[in-house]
Parts: sequence; structure tokens; C-alpha cells
Amino acid sequence: MKKQMLVLLLAAVICISGCGQQSDGAEPVVNREGTEAQMDSETGQREEEDGFPKILEDDSDGKSKELNSSDGEGPESDGESDAAQTVGLAELYQENFPIGIALSGYVIQNMDQYGEVVLGNFNSITCENEMKPDALLDMEVSRENLENTYLHAAVHFDNCMPAIVFAEEHGIKIRFHTLVWHSQTPKSFFTEDYTEEGNLVNRETMLARMENYIADVLGYFQENYPGLIYAVDVVNEAFDPGNGDEDGIRTNENLWYETVGPDYYYQAFVFARKYASEGMKLFYNDYGCMDKADLMLERLAQAKEEGLIDGIGMQSHLSTDDRIQFKFMLAVKQFCDAGYEVQATELDIGVKEVSDSAFMSQARKYRAFFKNMKVLQEEGYSVTGITVWGLNDDLSWRRDEHCLLFDGNMNPKKAYLGALLDPAIPDVE
Repeated sequence: MKKQMLVLLLAAVICISGCGQQSDGAEPVVNREGTEAQMDSETGQREEEDGFPKILEDDSDGKSKELNSSDGEGPESDGESDAAQTVGLAELYQENFPIGIALSGYVIQNMDQYGEVVLGNFNSITCENEMKPDALLDMEVSRENLENTYLHAAVHFDNCMPAIVFAEEHGIKIRFHTLVWHSQTPKSFFTEDYTEEGNLVNRETMLARMENYIADVLGYFQENYPGLIYAVDVVNEAFDPGNGDEDGIRTNENLWYETVGPDYYYQAFVFARKYASEGMKLFYNDYGCMDKADLMLERLAQAKEEGLIDGIGMQSHLSTDDRIQFKFMLAVKQFCDAGYEVQATELDIGVKEVSDSAFMSQARKYRAFFKNMKVLQEEGYSVTGITVWGLNDDLSWRRDEHCLLFDGNMNPKKAYLGALLDPAIPDVE
């Protein structure tokens, strides 16, 4: 495996001045996770950092001092070495946290093409779409057997089975994404007859359907694949002040809110804790966490006090304009200080142009992200994982922004070297 990773790194050095451009590589498979509104919220806010204490200060020679590091420490004196450059991401950070990758069904079905890179760098996988409600709910069977399914919709696991088999065969853990989300949940799940045209059910009916759905999904893995799922995104994107009620709870196109009410996210955690196995950590997952940390902490306080939630998933859809060392890491510390563990669940960092300078800036951002998360973990903050959202630029939902570690031909980019903390990438953003 080390020999394979060395080949990758040699390829990265060869293409360091030109990798990252759009290619005619594998057929793109667009993940439905991202929306234009989400992108505006996550990457479009570039306000000045006035009022935020600095985590990283420039020193006199233009290098940077990381979180609480001692004066005089540079990139060669903080635990990095040439030996680290012969390993993949998972091995490099094995003493810190899992390194995950989000994989589409297309990638899973083509592991002869992608498997070496996946297995050489990642020890956790997330299904981009195959574990979302619209992939697991069997609405046809539910409609045909309404007498028995009215409160208990049918589910199946055909869509995610290839990912399960791959993970089992290679000893890889899975982050489950996601149980309760306003998007990619069929409207028919919320109606009297399980059709798109039916009338919406009442609160009691929808709560019963929610509980039974969560019980079936978590119970399936507990019974058939114990220990495979180590983290569960119980609720996704429930808070949005721009599209929410007076408490910031999302109302726009949110049938969970419309049928259950503003406490739907809390109820989801009640049921998830009830049916989760001991090894499953329960997460709330959202984008724009840098800008709504206070709101999230306030809204999740009851679930936290009752022991229903373990962690915060920070999606981390970023760009080269974002102040990672300042604002993002402050949010990580804020969540950890409130008693949550934190995982970066959907990391990608976009560029605005195709140029050597843009890709070097991207590489510096990736270096800053991975290094600062590592430093926080080593200082005792409960940082428990990083998951990159997609395998290469052509397969990304942000394809036009070239936001991942590999280009469309699976050549490692400068960004990959940045994530590896390679000395070739400067130690500043």
C-alpha cells in the first residue's frame, strides 16, 4: 500500500504545476445534495472577521504559527516528516480521526477504476444518495399494501447494498447520511395514500411514520451489520433563518415542519436514540455552521441536555475565499466547548478560476483545514472525523469549481498534497 501511495505522490509532483483542470475523465454523476441556495449560504458570505479572536498569527518571516503552537515552529518542526509522504490520508491521520469519502453509486460500481485510491486514502465512506429517504423508502409497496403500511411505510436497502458489501469486504466503516431531511424525501411519504397528490397526514400519523422508519433503518443495520455504522446524520439542514420561522427552523418546502411541527427535529433525535445501537453516534448535520452556530446550539439544547445527540456535522462546503483558520475553526471550538464532538462531513473547497495560482490557493486551504483540525484534536478538542464530499472534480456536485483532491482523470492535485501536509505546499492560507 505504501508503494501505491508513493506512485500517487510522484504523480502529484509531476502535475503540481498544472493539475486540476477539467478533463474528459469518468462520466459525471451529479449528487443532489447541493442547491444554489445552499451554495450562496455556505460560500457566498465573506464578511470581515472583525470581532473574532485570531487563531493564527503571521510571524516575522511570513510563515504562520498554528493554533497555540510555540514560537519558531514551522512546517518542518510540527511532527511532519518525509516519511509521512509515503502514506495515504487515512494512515497519516490514523492517530487523530477517520478520513472519509462520499461515494456515488457509480463509483461503487466501478471500483476496478477507483478502488486503489479509495482504499489507499480513506477508512470511512458515506453514500452520496443511496441512504437518503428517497433511496430507502419503497413507496410502491407502501401504496399497494396501505392497510398494513399506513403507519409503517415499507423500506428496502437495494440501492445501498453495493456500498455495504464494499465496506464489509474491506473493513471500512460507514457514516449514515441521512434519516430526516426536507429534501430527497418523497412527498408521498407525507400523504394519506402514499401518492404525490394525496392529502397530508396529521401530526400523530407522521410521528408514527417517522418512528417506524427510523426503527426499521437503524434496526436493519444493528441486526444484519452490527458495528458497520459508526455515525448517523439523524437530521439534516433543519435550521435556516432565511427560510425559517421566528426561531430559525426551516419552513420553506419542508413537509416535516408542515406535518409534525417545529419540533420535528427534536422528535427525530428521540426516536434515533431509542433505536440506535451502542456504537452509533448521533449527529445533527448542516451547512453554513460558521454563521449559525449560536442558533444551532440554542435549538439543539434540549436534545443535548437529554442525551439524545452526540455531535455536530459541519458540511464544510467552502471556497478559497473562506477564512478557515479564523472563522471555521472558531465554530469548531464553539461546538466542542458546548460538549459536542465535531466532524467535517462534506468537505470540498472550490476555486473561481482555472490557474496555477488558484490551485495553489486551494491546496493551502486544504492544508490549513486538515492541519488545524489535527491540531485541535491533539489539543483535546473532540474532533472525530473529516469526510471529503466526492472522489474527483468531474464527479463532484460542484464540478465547475474543481473543488476536490483529484482531477477527472484521478490525478492527485496540489490539494491532495495540501491535505497530506506536504512541505511543497506553503504553511499559510
